[in-house]
Formats: sequence, structure tokens, C-alpha cells
Amino acid sequence: MAFRFSLETLLRFRQSVERSQEILLQAANERVMLASFEIENLERFLEYRRTVRSGELSRGAFASELQFEILGDDALRRRAQVLNQQLTGLQALRDQQLEKFRKARAEREAVESIRDRQLIAYHEDQKRRAQRNLDDLFLMRREFIRRG
Repeated sequence: MAFRFSLETLLRFRQSVERSQEILLQAANERVMLASFEIENLERFLEYRRTVRSGELSRGAFASELQFEILGDDALRRRAQVLNQQLTGLQALRDQQLEKFRKARAEREAVESIRDRQLIAYHEDQKRRAQRNLDDLFLMRREFIRRG
């Protein structure tokens, strides 16, 4: 008789839920990474603009050009602030998703633990049955030899 786990359907469901939560976690991590990358690019661009502006100042730029550049930088800094706020929100969502994933994993592991214990018990029972059969054969053989 083969081992049959009565909660196999539940185990497959828990595995499916865990995989779904893992995919959602990967997506959340990707969104955080993309937001971080966008912020880094924006900060590099702002630094580049500062460097360019320094060169323009040393060559003698017009005040109107500098004022336009400063307004552009202010707009980029505001965008960076918005992106940082979005990043904070995305990190919070990722942390929530991580907790959901951990919970799904723990639930799957709990069902697997039950299955593993049942499988061990099944193997032990199979060993006992096999030993009992060997003992019965030995006793029958001994009785057969005795009657001879």
C-alpha cells in the first residue's frame, strides 16, 4: 500500500499561495529597485547640471540663463522629493509583502511538517509489518520443520 497524504490538496494550495506571494514580493522588490534607480539618475543629473553651471559661471553666463537653470534644478529637486516619498511608500508595501510571503511559507512548512511526520510513521509501520511477516514466516517454517 502506497503512502497517501490526506492533506495533499491543502499542501498543493499552500505551495501555490506561497509561490504567488513570492512573485508579488519579487514585483515589489523590482518596483523599489526601479524607484531607487530613478532617484539615483536624477541625483546624478542634478550633479551634472551643477558642474555645467559652474563652467558657465566661470565663462560669464547671462543672469536669465542662470535663473532658468536654477528654476529647472528646483523642479528636479521637487521631483526627487516626490520620488523619495514614493520610494518610502514602495518600501513599506514591499515590507508588507515580505511578511505575507513569510506567513505563506510558514503555513506551507507547517503542512509539509505534518506530511513528513505521517510519512515517517508510514515507513515505521511498513517496517513493523515487514518484520511481523518475517517473524510469521520463521514461526511457520519452524512449526513445519518440527512436524516434519
